[in-house]
Amino acid sequence: MDHNEKQRLFKEIIEKLKEPFPPGTVEFRDSKAAAKGSGAYIRVQPYIHKLNEEAGLYWSWKDGKTEIYHEDDMVQYTGILRILDAEREGIGFSKLQRYNDTGKIANLKEAIKSARSDALRDAADHFEMGWRDLAPYREWASNPGSGLDGYSKPNNNSHTSTKSELICMKCRIPLQEKDLELKKQYRLTYNYCEVHIPPHLRK
Repeated sequence: MDHNEKQRLFKEIIEKLKEPFPPGTVEFRDSKAAAKGSGAYIRVQPYIHKLNEEAGLYWSWKDGKTEIYHEDDMVQYTGILRILDAEREGIGFSKLQRYNDTGKIANLKEAIKSARSDALRDAADHFEMGWRDLAPYREWASNPGSGLDGYSKPNNNSHTSTKSELICMKCRIPLQEKDLELKKQYRLTYNYCEVHIPPHLRK
């Protein structure tokens, strides 16, 4: 396959991957978030299914580095999503849980798996997967440069506009004004939304 053929195939695959997911694919962190039209996300399984269906043997995932931040009880996972010759790195995070009596990690395997899934979603986001589905819940989607046309933003006056480009290291949702206030109040080094601020950091 020469360069031009590969480039054409890549564009065809990407256009298919950018197509919206089936209705109901987008979920919310909780009922309160859903009511406000915020906290929207897509699980990793729909991403994997779409990659298998539309990219087939032309996509692969390369596991990268796993880091554990004991002070913050967080796992960070990196990996690389490859489609033909194009590679995008993804970074994922997950919360560690500990036994009260010993302080030992209780969910290491599950936390790494969750962070890995988060990393794959993050890498897929760099290929614009899920953008059209999540556009109604993302402030940046109204920017003409995003390439998103015709999306509809929920008409909800209770929705708080995003005031920062910072995103929660757990759920990857842009921080809202209240999240930024809490970040300052608790003097947080890492970025968390209100829902995912670790209990031990709420001093």
